Amino acid sequence: MNSSNIASMASFKFCLILTVSFLLSVQSASATTVRVITSLGDFSIELFDNFTPITVANFLNYVNSGSFDGTAIHRSIPGFVIQGGWLSFNEATNKLDQIAVDAAIQNEPKFAHTRGTVALAKVEGEPNSATSQWFVNLANNSANLDDQNGGFTVFGRVIGNGMTVVENIAAQPTFTIAGITDFPLINFSNDTIVSSNFINIAVVVEIPNYFDEASGRLHVTVDAGASGLASIAFSITATEPGVIVKLDLSSVEMLTETIDKIATFDAETGRLVLPELVISGKVAFRNLSFILTDPEQLLFTLESFEQN
Repeated sequence: MNSSNIASMASFKFCLILTVSFLLSVQSASATTVRVITSLGDFSIELFDNFTPITVANFLNYVNSGSFDGTAIHRSIPGFVIQGGWLSFNEATNKLDQIAVDAAIQNEPKFAHTRGTVALAKVEGEPNSATSQWFVNLANNSANLDDQNGGFTVFGRVIGNGMTVVENIAAQPTFTIAGITDFPLINFSNDTIVSSNFINIAVVVEIPNYFDEASGRLHVTVDAGASGLASIAFSITATEPGVIVKLDLSSVEMLTETIDKIATFDAETGRLVLPELVISGKVAFRNLSFILTDPEQLLFTLESFEQN
């Protein structure tokens, strides 16, 4: 089999994967993805802009203002939820500070609280009281949360392999801190508490293409033409003599709206092009070009790039 046939076959397989994934997940259309950066790794949340616009707009107000940056996951109940978006630790005063919150929003429950979904917390007995606090469901909590207090609004879901990070957070030991129970901490033994004991977070609108140094994975948002738009991740399988990355099929998540600086995949040539790649919050490379060379293993080989 010559190289052009291999490329054609590989391109067809890659596009088929995206097409099948799109047909399976078209009902979960959304326009925005955010990345939650934590002390224990990062995970991404796909927001349901088209279905819960009030809740998504409220959440993004906190994200874009930087209100969540430096806050901590303050509640963890294994098998139930982890929760954040409320408190930050002030090491100078040795106290927990509450973030400033906007006015409470109208409840708009539409989706079940299945594993991996993200919802806003509320005041007991007040259906329209949600502000900044959000939680991730660690299990199917539909029977408990779908109808309680008017129903809690599910406005997104953890995507890709993000639940691995979420479960790691949930596995940390919990303590009672400043009267707050079920507070997860890292390497804490009831002595002096410091900032590094907390599972600190920041939340940012997803960067189209970035390398996650904690996990060693390359995250790409790609436009594959007729096959659709997708968020995908690659693991690095080799760096010498050339860089080779492998597509993780479990990471493929279909999107419905394009974003700036999205990568492109050409089915005819088998070429994946990233306009830029962000590492440690900065654009490190531009115009990276990968060729899909192995149709069975879904391996891409880096052929060219420009250093920023």
